[in-house]
Amino acid sequence: MRAHGFAMAIVIAVLVVFGILGASLVVISSTQHVGLAMDLQGVKAYHASRAGLEWGIYHVLRTGVGGGCDNINGKVIAFAGNLAGFRAAVACNQTTHPEGTAMVTMSVITVTACNDNACPTGVTPPPVGYAERQLRVTIAQ
Repeated sequence: MRAHGFAMAIVIAVLVVFGILGASLVVISSTQHVGLAMDLQGVKAYHASRAGLEWGIYHVLRTGVGGGCDNINGKVIAFAGNLAGFRAAVACNQTTHPEGTAMVTMSVITVTACNDNACPTGVTPPPVGYAERQLRVTIAQ
């Protein structure tokens, strides 16, 4: 008795293994691309937050032009160029404390930057591709 079709079973098994391997590589590659895109969005959100923080620091520290928290609290900065689509919401709180014989004004600037219409987003769960970063600084004058 002769066996027929034994090689065909091996060929089919090898093709199935190669198909599974190919599909796995496609899934891994897609996941890597999505991860890279989200990393880039996170970096942009950080830089938008940093730019908003620098803007806030400038306005709090400038003297003689009405500097202070009152002028920047609640401001939203929309960015263009490389940060197009990102905005930074600025919050500022100012308190005065005695330090020895002098009074020290403490300004706490908090900036939340994101790639949505409002920072932080009002949508739960956040939209796909949403990135948000928040930075805070305390300034003593």
